[in-house]
Amino acid sequence: MKKTDIWISIGIIAAALVTFYFYTQRKGYITVDAGGATASLLLRSGWLSEAYIGSDSGPVLVPARHSRPQRLRIIKKENGGTWQLETTGPWGNLAQVKVKNRRTTILRVGPPLLIKPTVQRSGSSVSIGLSIIGRAGEQYGVQRITKDGRQYPPASAVKIVDESGKILAAGKFAYG
Repeated sequence: MKKTDIWISIGIIAAALVTFYFYTQRKGYITVDAGGATASLLLRSGWLSEAYIGSDSGPVLVPARHSRPQRLRIIKKENGGTWQLETTGPWGNLAQVKVKNRRTTILRVGPPLLIKPTVQRSGSSVSIGLSIIGRAGEQYGVQRITKDGRQYPPASAVKIVDESGKILAAGKFAYG
């Protein structure tokens, strides 16, 4: 009886190893379409599996499984300047990227961008900001936008005036 149990255990372990081996051999492709810009995306699937995918590198071979984005950088040269946007989430439709065996998954990110104002009120304070959303629903923070290596837009000044033009309050916006 003990010998039979050992052989059954060995058979189960062997079947599990063969299944695991074939599962890890499944591969698919990912390509990034950045709407005329250059993009670089870091994807993580599992504990030790990472893939860097660039929009200019063509389809990249990756394990066929679910992956999660970690970081996305968009760079676009326009009107003599170089713009850069970066995000670490929220990801919208990119929250979970499914790569199928022997198929190509196309991720459409970046421009055209949707810019929406956001307003939050906390007691007597009001925070006004912008929500910048890419094609896949990924969100870029204003503090992660640069033009030619500098923070963009620079912090703006604001004045609150009454009907007669008297300045009631003045100050500068701050990031964060």
